Order: sequence, then C-alpha cells, then structure tokens
Amino acid sequence: MDRLHERYGNVVRVGPDELTTISSGAWRDLYLQRPQLPKDPHPQTPPLNGADSLFTANGSTHQRMRRTLLNGFNDRALRAQSPIIESHTDLFIQRLRLEAAKSADGIVDLAKFYGYAALDIISDLTYGESFHGLEGDNEHNWIMGFFLGAKFGAVRNHLSYFYPLDRIFGFLFLKLTAKIRARNWKYTADLVTKRLEMGDLGSTRSDFVSPIIGNINDTKEKGITRNELNTHSLAVTIAGSQLPTVALATATYLLLTHPVQLQRLLSEIRSSFQSEADINIATTADLPYLAAVIDETLRIHHPTPIHLPRIIPSGGLQVDNQWIPGNTVMGIAMHTAQTSPRNWTEPLAFHPERFLAPRHELYDARFDHDDKEAFKPFSIGTRNCIGGKVFLAEARILLARTLWNFDLSLAPGTRVNWMDQKAYLVFEPKPLCVSLVEKAL
Repeated sequence: MDRLHERYGNVVRVGPDELTTISSGAWRDLYLQRPQLPKDPHPQTPPLNGADSLFTANGSTHQRMRRTLLNGFNDRALRAQSPIIESHTDLFIQRLRLEAAKSADGIVDLAKFYGYAALDIISDLTYGESFHGLEGDNEHNWIMGFFLGAKFGAVRNHLSYFYPLDRIFGFLFLKLTAKIRARNWKYTADLVTKRLEMGDLGSTRSDFVSPIIGNINDTKEKGITRNELNTHSLAVTIAGSQLPTVALATATYLLLTHPVQLQRLLSEIRSSFQSEADINIATTADLPYLAAVIDETLRIHHPTPIHLPRIIPSGGLQVDNQWIPGNTVMGIAMHTAQTSPRNWTEPLAFHPERFLAPRHELYDARFDHDDKEAFKPFSIGTRNCIGGKVFLAEARILLARTLWNFDLSLAPGTRVNWMDQKAYLVFEPKPLCVSLVEKAL
C-alpha cells in the first residue's frame, strides 16, 4: 500500500469499487458525516450468537449501544477505574522482578509480559475479575488465540470479495474454529453473567459494567441486549489485550534502539517523581515527552494497519475536494497516511519531538510542516475508539513504571529486523528479549 500511494498519489483504487486515501482532509469527510457512513460489511466475521458488538453495529443500533456504554469509558470513569489499572501495574513490576531473578542473564521477554498485563487489566475492567495472566503463564493461551483469530479474520476478509471462495472458506473457518470459539463464548458469557449478578459496584469499584446496570433491555428499543453485551465484552477483551501489547512492545524497542530519545524519557520520568508511589495514571498525564513517545510509536507502527472502509452514499460525496461516486467503498490507509513523505518529515524515523508543543525546549522546528491532522490513531467521530483513553492511561503507567524501576537493554540478536512483523488485522509482535537491571538508587 505504501508503494502504491507513493507512485499514484493520495487516492488509490485497490478494487473495482474500492479506494484508499492518505489525505488528512478525508478524515473529516468520511468519519464526521451525519448520518454516519456505514461500515463496509465485507470484513465482518459473524458472531456465534448473531448479535453485533459496538465495533460491528451500524446506524441506530450503533448509536443505541454507544450511548449505553459510553459512561464506562469517559474521563470520570477512568479516574474511578485507575486503582484497578494501577494494581495490575504493581503485579506487572513484581512479575518482571521475579522473571529477571530466575534468568541467569536477567533477560526477559517483555512483549509476553506486556501481553499478560494488558489482558489482566482489560478482563478485570470488563468482567469484574482478571484472567490472572501475571500470576501464571497464560494457561488458557488467550493472547495467542486472539492473534490466531486475527490471522483467520484477515484471510476471510480478503476472500470475502471472491465468490464462492468466501462461502467455502467461511464454512471451513467456522467449522475448524467452532470448538475454540464456542469455548471462548461460553467462558466469557459466564463471566458476564457472574459480573451482572454482582450489580452496580460503583461504591466499591468502577469498571465498564457498573454504568450499564439497569440498561440491559432485550427489546432493542434502548440500552443494550444481553447478547450484544456478550459479543461486545469479548470484542473489547480481544482489542484491549492485543493493541496495548503491540504498542508497548514497539515503544520499548524504539526507545532501546534510539538512545537519545530513551535518555530524554528517562530524565523526564526519573526527575518528575520522588518515589514510585507517585507514579500513577493522573500524574503520568503531565509528562509531555512520554505522551510524545506513545504518539510517535502509534504513528510509525500503529497496532492495526487497516483502512477503516466506509460506503459512500448512493448520490456520491465530496471527499477532500474530490468527487467520489456513490456506493464506492473508501477508507483511510492509516499506516500509509502516518508514514508517508507526503504528510511527514523523515516519516520512518523515530522522533517523538515532532509531537511536542512548539514552546517545549525539545521541540524541533524541522517538523513544522508535518501534517498532524493525518494522525488519528483512535479515529474520529461517533465511531472513534471508545477505549482510547483507557489505552493511553495503561500505556503511560506501564511504560513509566518499567523505566522507573529498570535499566533496559536489548538482548543480543533482538535488534535484527524486529519491526519486520506480519500484519493481519493487527501486527503480530515478535518476542522482545530485554535485559532488566534494577535501577541504581
């Protein structure tokens, strides 16, 4: 896709009736329409119970579900959920110490343990209890199962354009994965039941469920149906474990291969706090270089290198001053838009400084002409990522606490082609073997 846009420009035809664009102006025209443009149905894998999640629903169904779920993902909810995220961060640091002590050379696969932490956090917020990955060794193998599902989903998406291959593969895929999908569905549906039986726990703990207690309604007139909640909970678990795993592993790798940027972040973190107890979700929000590192990571290597396809209305639509015929499928190629020389100075280089405010002492004026409107890592509009704030809070505290506690360096051989990863619906991270040494007091 990168080469196609480099050769043919901002808009490229990738199918008989499908276009991708890397223009920043297209964000507004494709994703802020009223009514919202429907998603392309081809990439959607039908859920076992026939009910949509927030990610797959369209039109009034999406509006109804999002309105119901939103109170579990706003700023107020995040403040109340912070103790849950912070407690799992404590377990994460403890597990890293244990693993480093067990290893003769102090080398630990950080990608694996970022994955355990992300899975525990998202499952605790979604079901009222975690999957206990940090306390064991992912015995249920959820994370690898989720990445395997992404592989099948990507293949199915492409074959969905080629009848009858789509039907044949769809049948085989559903048959081959029926047992594991049924296991996942039953396990998570039982957890939803258990959490709902607890009721509103707002006085003792906050999670994604408390705000929707009393809004479960199977008439589909308001609220969310029980089947929709089951589907959505599993979808949130998958997204909320995969995306932070990829992003945190990538950020760590980029920092360890860019010593100047690593030192700048270490200086910010270690000079901003008197003790580890001071590092929490609220205080890490005040670290501009940490935020810039996360943004630059998402720009260079967004966990989901997809193009968010929408269907143009039958009467056609003006997209970034270009007329697009009706019923065309069009989306922004996020990875290409965020790494194209058409939009960025030194597009493939890791420079968090580009995301600092111009008044910041480390801001570099050579990035003045970057088209930062092309950077929308959580999309925009009513279909933007509902969990974006949770993701950023989790990324900030896990990265900050790791760098506060340990001096890190890449294990021999890790540096070679680590960023050369397979991409399905999400990038599939390689093991990130890192030497962990306790920070000198």
